[in-house]
Amino acid sequence: MTFPDLRTALITSFGPGCLAGISLFDWITLLAQNRFRVHPKYFPRAASLTVSSAITSVVGLCESLITAIPARQTAVKEPVFILGCWRSGTTHLHNLMCADDRYAYPNLYQTMYPHTWVLSEPVLRPLMGMFLPKKRFMDNVVMGLQEPAEDEMALGIVSLRSNMFSWVFPANASRYDPQLSFESCTPRDRRLWQDALEGFLKKLAWKTGKPLILKSPNHTARINLILERFPDAKFLHIHRNPYDVFRSMCHMANKVIPVWGLQKYDMSRIPQMVIEAYAHLYDAYFSQVKSIPQGQFFEIGYDELSADPMGRMEAAYSALGLPDFSLARPKMQRYVDSVSDYQRNQHASIDPAIREQILARWPRSFDTWGYER
Repeated sequence: MTFPDLRTALITSFGPGCLAGISLFDWITLLAQNRFRVHPKYFPRAASLTVSSAITSVVGLCESLITAIPARQTAVKEPVFILGCWRSGTTHLHNLMCADDRYAYPNLYQTMYPHTWVLSEPVLRPLMGMFLPKKRFMDNVVMGLQEPAEDEMALGIVSLRSNMFSWVFPANASRYDPQLSFESCTPRDRRLWQDALEGFLKKLAWKTGKPLILKSPNHTARINLILERFPDAKFLHIHRNPYDVFRSMCHMANKVIPVWGLQKYDMSRIPQMVIEAYAHLYDAYFSQVKSIPQGQFFEIGYDELSADPMGRMEAAYSALGLPDFSLARPKMQRYVDSVSDYQRNQHASIDPAIREQILARWPRSFDTWGYER
């Protein structure tokens, strides 16, 4: 077995999935929510999480003593949130904006270990990077612990509230699925999630001293929750052909669920799960996007961004009142040039019956953005 094969096997069997930096108390709480039902296939993952969570609790206590007061006193001004469904180009747009070094962003290590990254990152990130696959499981995008990352993992670990847990504990999906938009959740659920978001952003802002660029597809359904804590937040939304999104989301789920799961998942349910998750996401988005104040929102199409990245980014900077784009242009252009030979995944065609369900459940996406049905 080659080293890359061994690395992938270790991640698949022992890797922490989306729970890497969870504390011991929260890990036990999460297990209790699911009646400690872990499939024997995933016992090694559960065992490694138990050990790592105990270490996280000790280091996290030390970190909180050091960072709590200065982070709490730090203001987070005009954070930029990149919105859009999974597989719509949010990662590409995030990487593009993060080329502007006047901004800071959470990297993969920080989102995996939100309780301990200030103390542990300098020591553990180089070591852990040796065992991390060089590309993401679901596509050819470079994966590294220093790369910009979406913050959903961090917020789920801190708040114990996220729809991503539906892939970890599918038997309890009815508990976690509503935590995509939180619209049907309790005020306490919403407040704890907001506290996690605010705390994570404050620590990042304190440590980096820069304004922040955040990306999480899940935030597309949480605009009002974000505005309640950050009324000056700015939003950049990217959309893509719904059929392409469906195919790519199904592919992603097939690749990621085995790496995250602690219970067996009925993979035949993936197409229906994707249809419902997208509908939930954009039902919330279309009902909330009108709440965004004028000058704090800009929308861009994936195809437009691919055809004219500099033109669309300049338009976004202008519409959102971001700093002088001319200073960011050469850095963004270097990033675009570096991924010019990127190979997209090729996906199977969509079954006609599934296509009809997509049209029935996602009509506003086709109509609003003018995609062919």
